[in-house]
Amino acid sequence: MPKVKPLGKSKKVLSKIEKAELRAANMIANDKKMRDADKQRAYKQYIEYKLIKGHSQEDAEKMAKEIVYNQQVV
Repeated sequence: MPKVKPLGKSKKVLSKIEKAELRAANMIANDKKMRDADKQRAYKQYIEYKLIKGHSQEDAEKMAKEIVYNQQVV
């Protein structure tokens, strides 16, 4: 049977370093996505907690933004 040329573009062969760099970039992007999702979840939970405690919606949002998004990483 004769060899058939594949359809579409051929992929560039990546070296080990290039593969590792791509993998690292994906890991960093996934970590950032996960941290952002965690902060968003914590923000919503803090607002809900403050509303249960009797604060107004505006005050709860202001406090949540200050607590969740303005924290310094130790």
